[in-house]
Order: sequence, then structure tokens, then C-alpha cells
Amino acid sequence: MKQYIEDILYALKLSIYYFIGSFIFGIIIGLILYGFDFINVMLWGCRLSQIVSVFGLSISAISFVKWDLMRPLNYQKTWETYFHKLNLSHVIFIISISILAFSFIVDYFVRPIPSF
Repeated sequence: MKQYIEDILYALKLSIYYFIGSFIFGIIIGLILYGFDFINVMLWGCRLSQIVSVFGLSISAISFVKWDLMRPLNYQKTWETYFHKLNLSHVIFIISISILAFSFIVDYFVRPIPSF
């Protein structure tokens, strides 16, 4: 059980790095498109993070459905030094769900509250 928790925590750590990378890239795209409009720039960062997350979720969904597509990794021993119990599809799933959650949290705090 301890190794599962360690694997999940390491995947969460990786998801923070991937979120920050995709978010910064989205901010750059937002700056190119909207200039210095804070809300739209931040929303573009969230959008790109959500797109990255959707690609990861689709890859993990395909690997969950089609087990025969998941062959052993070329660097299996290297993989096992980082993840003891989880395989590639589980790690991609955890990272994608975490990126999506981070993106929705930032989106919630950035988006203006609608007035009625």
C-alpha cells in the first residue's frame, strides 16, 4: 500500500510540473492573442491545460480498453525505479485528472462572477 501512495504522490508531483508548463505556454498564446488582458490571458492558460489533459485522458482510455495495445516498455527497469506498482496508463490517467483539476480550480478563481 505504501508503494501505491508513493507512486500516486510522484505522479501528482509530475502533474504539477506539466500543468505549469502547459499553463505558461497557454499564457504566452493568450498574450499574443489578447495583449495584456488579464482574464483572457489566464483563461487561455487554463484552456491549453485542459486540452493537454483531454489528450492524456484519451490515451489512458484507449489503453484501458485495448490492453493488447499496451506492450512492455523499452525501458521497463528505468520505469520501475520511479513507479513501483503503477503502469503507464494509470500514471497518465492520474496526471491528466490532476492537470484537469488544477485547471478548473484556476479557472474558477479567475473567471469573473456573473452579475444578474
